[in-house]
Amino acid sequence: MNRIFHARVPWYTLFFLFLLMVITVWAYWERIGLVAMCSLLMMVILIERTIHTSYTVTTDGLLIIHRGRFAKDITIPLADIRQIERLHSVRIGKCWLRKYLLIHYGNEKFISLIPDNEDEMASLLGNHSLHSHQSNQSYHSREVPHD
Repeated sequence: MNRIFHARVPWYTLFFLFLLMVITVWAYWERIGLVAMCSLLMMVILIERTIHTSYTVTTDGLLIIHRGRFAKDITIPLADIRQIERLHSVRIGKCWLRKYLLIHYGNEKFISLIPDNEDEMASLLGNHSLHSHQSNQSYHSREVPHD
């Protein structure tokens, strides 16, 4: 059965959305149509991306990152995941500015995710990557004859 994780909505996204709303209302009030339309378009894209971002771990061993209707899905085989890190950005008082998962996969590629249930996703991906890493070690330990 596929496990779907939704993205957490960080405070800075809400702040940016509020700022865009203020700019849109101001631009309509001052009759600056181009600014109003641009900020309204940015609001629609931001809301759509925020609502429709999800991370799916399939039974086929894939991590599918869906970032809305306007963006292309990213598919990562769980066997390619090398490392999962829990990272934090700047700390202000007792709160972190941003908490996220950094996933290293493939040949020096990485992607950051902000799932709603961070602990469960990290443990689920960690179990899959640990299992695939052990099987890859046995594969790489075999000697390959050179011609």
